[in-house]
Amino acid sequence: MIYFIRHGESEANLRHVFAGQKDNSPLTEKGKEQARLEGQKIKEMGLNISKIISSPLIRAYDTAKIVSEIIGYDKDILIDERITEYDMGSLTGTPTFEISSKILTRAENAENTRDFANRVQSFLKEWNRSDENILMVAHAGVGRIIETIKTNTDTELFYDLPAWPNASVIKLDWLK
Repeated sequence: MIYFIRHGESEANLRHVFAGQKDNSPLTEKGKEQARLEGQKIKEMGLNISKIISSPLIRAYDTAKIVSEIIGYDKDILIDERITEYDMGSLTGTPTFEISSKILTRAENAENTRDFANRVQSFLKEWNRSDENILMVAHAGVGRIIETIKTNTDTELFYDLPAWPNASVIKLDWLK
């Protein structure tokens, strides 16, 4: 079973700027606390996480480290580039504002949304074959693209979907 957790609140979230891939924004103190609290919930739920796989971006990796300590996970946290946040191109570092997916995905140097969906789907297909309980630690954009995969929605519309909350576990049971 794959469980998804979005990283805790990051400095970019606090500053209300698009972080994407290029702003390797660290967690805030609130984000660290969110990760600790969610780690405690995972422990209490008895999910028996046997593998943690994180995006290489520091906000996700630090969330994974905090959760792993709380749940007593004593193996290496794996890094997988396929679950790195969407590359927002020229919008990286700019203030967040209400924009549509069409505007975001057409920003200069923004990642092709089909390529984004393909890399995330590749991760899901690979790890869904496992009998292990896997914790996938990633980003809002990754959660949104997972929803487009689940609902077979146009990938160019992924950003119009609501983001999953910071540091909340989502069970991807529809994959089975």
